Amino acid sequence: MDTLLVVGASGAAATRVMERARAVPDLAVIGLSRHRPAGAGAWIEADLCDADGLRHALAEHPEITRIVYASRAPHGESGVEDVPANTRMLRNLLDAAEGSLPRFAHIHLIHGGKWYGLHIGPFRTPAREDDPRHLPPNFYYDQQDLVVARQRGRAWSWSASRPNFVLDVAPGRARNMVSTLGAYAAICRELGVPFDFPGRAGAWTALHEVTEATLLANGVLWMVRDPRAANRAFNITNGDAFRWCDLWPFLADRFGLPCGRPRPMSMPHWMADKEPVWEAIRARARLRLPLSDVASWPFADFFLGMDYDVLSSMTAARAAGFTGFVDSWAMFATQIEGYRAAGVLPPV
Repeated sequence: MDTLLVVGASGAAATRVMERARAVPDLAVIGLSRHRPAGAGAWIEADLCDADGLRHALAEHPEITRIVYASRAPHGESGVEDVPANTRMLRNLLDAAEGSLPRFAHIHLIHGGKWYGLHIGPFRTPAREDDPRHLPPNFYYDQQDLVVARQRGRAWSWSASRPNFVLDVAPGRARNMVSTLGAYAAICRELGVPFDFPGRAGAWTALHEVTEATLLANGVLWMVRDPRAANRAFNITNGDAFRWCDLWPFLADRFGLPCGRPRPMSMPHWMADKEPVWEAIRARARLRLPLSDVASWPFADFFLGMDYDVLSSMTAARAAGFTGFVDSWAMFATQIEGYRAAGVLPPV
């Protein structure tokens, strides 16, 4: 019997990992975060910045054998995240695991496409796991270097996943592609304007990819338990690609809007005064959440602003035994309906 600890378990990527792990017959699951969510099952309340408290908390659960690490220090949309804080948090966890968990066998790091520098500019595509690193800083590099160095001569192993733009139906998480686009579409419809593409001109025709959250969870659980994935990193994406110029009319149709044209604009600037518009929509459709909990306009500028191909190779994962895939177009349609059913986006 294995026991999996999911660190940062209330976060966007980890929620589906917890859900999928609970469905595995011979796997017990424990979550870890600073605060226990209401209605959570087995849980550890601990702060990754408190080394002593973390060590004592893990010592109470010697049954833990495997860890999924999905925590990140607070960050914005600048692309460069806090390297010292992210590295310190992981080091504290490794210290606690090695010191307090006698059966510790594996740690998995959930990283992402920023490994390849997508937040900086164009990179070689399809990106492969052994591609050269970009000029630092990048906390992913420091974290992987840390686990590689610590693992030498140890009995435990590590793995890392590199998804790209994780999409899920997650009410209340504004930093989400589907809910943000849905809020923008609803405001366009309320104001009687077309569904214009607000990203950069080059982004309209560039290739893009995403990762559905349950697919990522399946990939993570495969890496955590399959010996073929030990001490390796793998890209995990839906396995297809799209261009906004093709997908945008499809989305416009699902949102009940005429498809507009590319019209580059700063979303934080142009949406700054649209809260009253949203409140009118919200009142009429009896929606649950304020605009700040549905859409992140800086995030919209980020994912609609990449005027270069964003594409990762899934060859390494396929060769090692992972066969999961998702149709991205069908995923967008399903998640739009999911947000409507959850009372977050209005019906057409």
